[in-house]
Amino acid sequence: MDQHTTEVIDALNALELGLRDLGLWSDARPEPEALASTMPFCYDTLELEQWLQFIFLGRMREILEQGDRLPESCAIIPYVEMLSGAGKQVHPTLVSLIQRVDWSISGESGSGERI
Repeated sequence: MDQHTTEVIDALNALELGLRDLGLWSDARPEPEALASTMPFCYDTLELEQWLQFIFLGRMREILEQGDRLPESCAIIPYVEMLSGAGKQVHPTLVSLIQRVDWSISGESGSGERI
């Protein structure tokens, strides 16, 4: 396993642990209709933490388990910023964890430069 993949796995694991630590992890799966939304981030049917748990983390783990190629970029933070701009409170720890995932997948530093 290469260093990039290891960094992505570490960031995904940290995100899951962060969701659990913040009490945002759910044992109750959303209804199939909510998961089938065609809107970006399922914003019309799921809360951010639900999308992260039931769509994003699940899909990323599937990619890794199957040995498929990781996406070249990830940009969840702009959605988080949009939510914040609309008055939705997103815990600062969760924002940091999402930023780490974005950076690990995209291979960019906080300045937007490739690392």
